[in-house]
Amino acid sequence: MKQGTDKAGSGEKTDVEEIHMGWNSEEAEEDTHKSRRKKPYKIAGALAAKGIAYFLLVVSCFVGLCGGCTIIVMQQVGIYTSSESEALKTVLYDVVRSTVFRVQSELSDGNLEGAEAICQEHNIELELIKEEDGTEEFVWGTWKENFTGLEMEMSIYFRDTVAVRNIALNGHALKPYEEYIFRIHVDTAFPKEDNLKRAAQWVPFFYQARFQLIGITAGCLLVCLGCIIFLMCSAGHQAGCQEIVPGMLTNVHLDILTIVFAGVFVFITHLINELGYQDRNLWYILLVITLLTFLVFWVVLFLTDIAIRLKKGRMLRHTLMFEILCWLGRGIRFLGKGLLLLSSHISSAAAVTGICLGICAYEFLVLIMVSNREGEAALFLWAAEKLVLMTIALYITFSNKQLLQAGEALAEGCEDYVVDTSKMVGGFKRHGENLNSISKGISKAVAERMKSEHLKTELITNVSHDLKTPLTSIINYADLICEEAARGAGEDESAVHSKTAEYAEVLLRQSRRLKKLLDDLVEASKATTGNLEVNLESCQVGVLLSQAVGEYEKRMEERGLRLIVRQPQEPVNIIADGRHLWRVFDNLLNNICKYAQANSRVYLSVETKDEAVMIIFRNMSKYPLELSAEELQERFVRGDKSRHMEGNGLGLSIAGSLIELQNGKMDIVTDGDLFKVILQLGRDYSSESTG
Repeated sequence: MKQGTDKAGSGEKTDVEEIHMGWNSEEAEEDTHKSRRKKPYKIAGALAAKGIAYFLLVVSCFVGLCGGCTIIVMQQVGIYTSSESEALKTVLYDVVRSTVFRVQSELSDGNLEGAEAICQEHNIELELIKEEDGTEEFVWGTWKENFTGLEMEMSIYFRDTVAVRNIALNGHALKPYEEYIFRIHVDTAFPKEDNLKRAAQWVPFFYQARFQLIGITAGCLLVCLGCIIFLMCSAGHQAGCQEIVPGMLTNVHLDILTIVFAGVFVFITHLINELGYQDRNLWYILLVITLLTFLVFWVVLFLTDIAIRLKKGRMLRHTLMFEILCWLGRGIRFLGKGLLLLSSHISSAAAVTGICLGICAYEFLVLIMVSNREGEAALFLWAAEKLVLMTIALYITFSNKQLLQAGEALAEGCEDYVVDTSKMVGGFKRHGENLNSISKGISKAVAERMKSEHLKTELITNVSHDLKTPLTSIINYADLICEEAARGAGEDESAVHSKTAEYAEVLLRQSRRLKKLLDDLVEASKATTGNLEVNLESCQVGVLLSQAVGEYEKRMEERGLRLIVRQPQEPVNIIADGRHLWRVFDNLLNNICKYAQANSRVYLSVETKDEAVMIIFRNMSKYPLELSAEELQERFVRGDKSRHMEGNGLGLSIAGSLIELQNGKMDIVTDGDLFKVILQLGRDYSSESTG
């Protein structure tokens, strides 16, 4: 018989278990310490950081756009290319134009008082001059010769109105569509509060800060770019979560989301374009900048969602178009499988006949088209047909060649040959898979046959060895008895009788050993083949185990084994054959008594798990266990390979077969010198409830 030790379950622990528990406790304490460590703060996952980034994005974008527009205007008025006085003159010229146009409108309507009132409200005086033949003729004006200031000129044309045709200014009749000159005198003292004064006050400030404004604008644009990069990198990250977290828009199909964002983008750009036809005052510029800032925010929001999709790897798959294509693909595959299934129920002759009739009908259609002088279309259809037929013929040839090679390889005994069926369809694919199944079946049968032959050889060798040892002893001691009987006449009868009794005792012991071996062989054969009668009924496992322990308790005490039995307080019933289960307990306990380490602990426990009852035998082996758990259950196999241990190696094999006959399962677990046998049997709830 074969044996080993095992680990203790509940209760007192073996030294090995205590070491393992020490290691586990240290690892658990270290894991707990690690879990209590504060995780490093990641700014990319902080919601506040993202909110600040969006706020800075909007502010820096708005300020940057304002600075950019201001720089463009300053460039147009010459602040970066001319002196401060020239820039002031350019700015005032742009501001005074609206006032001049108002005066022109009043003069066109014949309202001279209104034109003079406009000049009085602003820091300007005007002269209307007509140039003819190189001479200037004064037409109208509010300028006085003692007035000094900044002087500018502007060419104008009067429209054809009744007032223009009938009015005479300073004896001069206005003529429509002729060029006149407005000479503008700006009072640089700016005694009145108007647009000219405000513009003149801002020009020195912007002129002094013209280069600083470039730096501020560039800084805002860099901050805006940095916020965009941060939002792209932090997209999908969330504090306390290692995986990418979907955003609010991630569950929306990408193509639908793109259409919505593109629609809003186009609408805003169209709105900005429409606003371009309005008067470009300060409020217009602020409105355009606000719309552009929103547009940047809108684009960044869309790009952030794109970044999340890329990180999650669902960029193209989560689109409505992809799902539609998948539906179409599934529909085509379903249709194809249906056609293949339909063709599989049609005989080969009918299928070939249908294909031939279809080709004939197709070619008949081509002939009709040729007769109707549609030669180009007919030629195209004919070429397409031949191309399809050639492709099908090549495919059939290729598949037949592969199947032929597979058949030849199997016929030659190449059992590991595999047919590549990945590019085959229909009957070719099924035939290739059948050939692969045959190859696998042959390989499995050969392996099982080789294993069976090997086991038979080992069985004969082991049986011969175990039978030879007691038979040799019986023959030798029988010869000794005969020799003592022959010499008995000349020697002391008491000495001869003593030696004969000793030899007879050895003969009896070896005969019993031989009988035990033969009985075990017969029982092992019956248990393996299932020829034993099994009467399954409800048994109380605690009672059977206690009886078995009582039988072996004295023998274990002689070996210095401390037996520890643990079982539930409430009775546990199992479905088994009590007689065969007793033989299993007897074999396992006898195994423990023979091979357990002296002065060690033996654990017997009963545990319940779902619908099963686990009966576990644990002990420590006094011999090194050189074989695996699977090899220990083979017949005539002992715990080491030298075969120096007592027993015949049938105990565990018989126990395993008897447990299988009772619809149970026996597992062996070894770990160094630790040995454990686990018996698993079905639980009987009905008897427990009745009890």
